[in-house]
Amino acid sequence: MILVLISPRNAGLPYARWLPEEAGRLVAVTATGTTVGDGFAEVVTVPYYTDDEAVLAAAREVARRHRPRVVLALAEVDIERAAALRGEFGLPGLDTAAAAAYRDKVLMKDYARAAGLRVPAFVPVGDVRDITAFMSTHPGRVVAKPRGGSGSTGVHVLDDPAQAAGLATYVSTVPYEVEEFVEGDMHHVDVFRVDGRLVAAVASRYTGAGCLSHWTDAPYGSRNLDLDDPVHERLVAETSRLIDALPSPDTLCAHAEFFVTDAGEIVLCEVAARIGGGPIPAMLSHVLGIDPRELWTRVECGLPTDLDAVRERCHTAPRAAFYGIPPRHGRVLRLPDEPPGTHDFVLNTHVGDDWSGDRYRLRKSGDFLATWIVTDPDAAALDARLDATADVVSAGFGWEHAEKSVMGDAR
Repeated sequence: MILVLISPRNAGLPYARWLPEEAGRLVAVTATGTTVGDGFAEVVTVPYYTDDEAVLAAAREVARRHRPRVVLALAEVDIERAAALRGEFGLPGLDTAAAAAYRDKVLMKDYARAAGLRVPAFVPVGDVRDITAFMSTHPGRVVAKPRGGSGSTGVHVLDDPAQAAGLATYVSTVPYEVEEFVEGDMHHVDVFRVDGRLVAAVASRYTGAGCLSHWTDAPYGSRNLDLDDPVHERLVAETSRLIDALPSPDTLCAHAEFFVTDAGEIVLCEVAARIGGGPIPAMLSHVLGIDPRELWTRVECGLPTDLDAVRERCHTAPRAAFYGIPPRHGRVLRLPDEPPGTHDFVLNTHVGDDWSGDRYRLRKSGDFLATWIVTDPDAAALDARLDATADVVSAGFGWEHAEKSVMGDAR
């Protein structure tokens, strides 16, 4: 039996199609009101998927009835939950020590710095005085972020120590850290390792401000780097060093983010023990020749997978890029058509969809209303097509704008 923890964001993924050998042997825990895909023998729900104890209690109850041999989790929110359950049930996979290192931004940077990787100067935050003290010794911009956060939620960029006072409520309720602001282009590296052997490592560069672009309602995306780009090789090598620095299992998927400065220095932003979110899986599918979530699901479940085909595909894959349109502060009045020459165009909204108030304020970097993929063998042509399609899709949306009394998490 396979126990699958399904965040509402991952509802509807075709687990039964990915795992045909396990037909009739899938059980799930998810949130009330969430519709999961077909093929589950039992689905247990909890009122609030943010409630760790409720999710764990439901999983334990399911496990008593079905005795799972694998606990599968694809979402960031489930990484530590799944690790705890594996420990309780004596199952293989990412354990609690590794899960903590990949979730806690202070702990991961401690490991990385001890191994000689370049990380931003940082300190854990107990209250706002820790932020002001840090800023007194590190002049310039700083970033305050939740130690276990994802999707750029709860992130604040500060230019002046006086701004720290406004974070008192945040840092008193959620563990935070503060670090120096690193100027550079944001890159991500998506890695799959099985039994200690590298299967794939895809380095990509975000456009614009990357995951912080949604603060200004700007569309953004990323595209994979050419294999002969010297930055690609350096990023992959740095990611391997990072994985070895953390208490990583031999079989692992990871999504690492790095800054590359104008001087060419590679600086760690953070790393997660999961597949990248948003449209990254769709982009990687064109590079790997398989949906990375399907790849990882089969590997986690110990099922046969043609890893050599994935390795070969990575050496011959086309250039691929994703782009996404974030929400604005208001209500959707008009939807765009699919731009020509794109793949995997997805609309995640509808006419009348209201993104005002707290929903807008708490938006994540992966909360795209429309996403799509562009491929082209020519790098310049790919970039041009990406920009052109972004203009078309952005213009296709119509908005009734709300009063912007509630802005993004960081200004």
